[in-house]
Amino acid sequence: MSIDLRSWDAMTIRFSVSRARSSEDKQAIEGINANDVCSDHYDAACLAAMTSLYVNTSAYWFGTTYTCPHGMNGTLLCQNKKPSRTSLLTRLMGDAATDTSGVDFVVNVTYTLTVPGDGSDRVYPGCSKMVAAPLTTPKSFSINPLSSIVYAPFDLREKPEVTWPGEANALYTVMLYDAGLYFMHSLYINVKGGRLQGGDVIDPYAGPILPVKRDNPYVWLVMKQTTTLNVTNVIKIFASLFDADYSVYIEDVISRLALSTKSYGFNTFRANTDEYAAVYDRNLGAFNVCPVHYGKWLTSYISQRGGLPSLSLPFDLSVSIDVTFTAPAISYWSCDVLYSRGPVKITVDYRNMDLLGAVETRNTPSVSLVPMELRYAPPAVTLKDKQYTLLMFDPTPELGHTKQNAYIHWMVVNIRGTDITSGDEVYKWLLPMTTKLNQLYLFALFEQTTHISTTTPMTYAGTNCRATVKFRCKFRTGDFIRDNNLSLVGLRHLRIIPDTYQQYMSYTVAKFQTKAQACWGSAQTTRPCPTSDKHSTPSAPIVG
Repeated sequence: MSIDLRSWDAMTIRFSVSRARSSEDKQAIEGINANDVCSDHYDAACLAAMTSLYVNTSAYWFGTTYTCPHGMNGTLLCQNKKPSRTSLLTRLMGDAATDTSGVDFVVNVTYTLTVPGDGSDRVYPGCSKMVAAPLTTPKSFSINPLSSIVYAPFDLREKPEVTWPGEANALYTVMLYDAGLYFMHSLYINVKGGRLQGGDVIDPYAGPILPVKRDNPYVWLVMKQTTTLNVTNVIKIFASLFDADYSVYIEDVISRLALSTKSYGFNTFRANTDEYAAVYDRNLGAFNVCPVHYGKWLTSYISQRGGLPSLSLPFDLSVSIDVTFTAPAISYWSCDVLYSRGPVKITVDYRNMDLLGAVETRNTPSVSLVPMELRYAPPAVTLKDKQYTLLMFDPTPELGHTKQNAYIHWMVVNIRGTDITSGDEVYKWLLPMTTKLNQLYLFALFEQTTHISTTTPMTYAGTNCRATVKFRCKFRTGDFIRDNNLSLVGLRHLRIIPDTYQQYMSYTVAKFQTKAQACWGSAQTTRPCPTSDKHSTPSAPIVG
């Protein structure tokens, strides 16, 4: 593994240096004195309280009361690699560690958040949407080891100022360490004095990028070196310490670099996950937690529109549905105007926030299923023993109602693993042809427990449907789901806007409108107003 593989890119906000302490950091972590003696000064009382936290076996998720996060049992996202290590002390120094006499000082760590200079909001790309992180004025905060505040990765993504009461000519090794997952986030050697500057970078600063939702501790650790360290040797040593999961253990680092444990300092804070972390993990090919965030957003979005009788809220999703539309170039007449469109290749996934038209979605898409675990096995291996139903439908008519009344655009049942083509296609692809801006098109993935006959779904459709949507309209999706014991595991919202291709299809193929209805109000169907120039001619048709 290369050393820079895990260095994280900063995105939009830069951190400046400040030593101000946030007034919000006033609460104590569970099990520690609620007066929070570290709020104002890193004095002897603060050091004593922090040392107490250091050996506390119930302060963090890996303590004696450890349980897996909900829904994560048996997965790589639910792992406690060394369950015998229930305190920060043992997480850092080993199972048998009991000696805290070497803890001599608290490391001062200060972050400063800035606001965009153009007055815009702080936003970043999340899982298929932009996420706002509002901040009206710059804000500085120093890490308080006793604070109950849990930070978001987006606010910790760049290197802070780190200081400590160091000796002027002494050399130090400085580390930022994930004490929950045994992951090194920063490693600097040969740092002189009491401030993180100069020295040699072995592993550059990487803020917390937690894949699973839980309050996880991170530790800044400063240890004195017994000699100047050779960079080349340390890089080799550091790379050799990783296990198969890229975990590294501090006691091994201390031993191999001959660091002193007679006098050292640390500070600790807690962070949880956010969509910034989810997107970074997915980009890295490590974990895909986007289904969790996406499910929460869709739950809120659909709830605000009155809910659906066919799908139960909230959505607890574990698989991403990535949809790719491809089509060759096309020319078509719509409302007496010739339009041309180049080749199409658009993937709707966690990075895509675009609006699509009917012309772009006219062909059957290809679909990729992406589970939460990515690092250790490809999706085809992770999901190989599963069987799925994939449904693309329009539940807009039943939004806010109790009667099931959906339109089916595509259905494939009995899909084996991630290979959509292995399934049985019940309904062929019917392109979305909305005349509205807020139509709710959903790709839904359901895990099956038994085989589904290809004739079964059609019995759930309504009668008196137009020929183009025969056996597709008034579909009782909820009954179909319940009767076939289907479990919802993935969703993808398709954002469609009306376009000229939809206009053309509506009166030539689907025939739910006449040409006059479809083209009403179009500029090309309206004769120009007369002018005083007797020789004026109509404007040329508009071509898209």
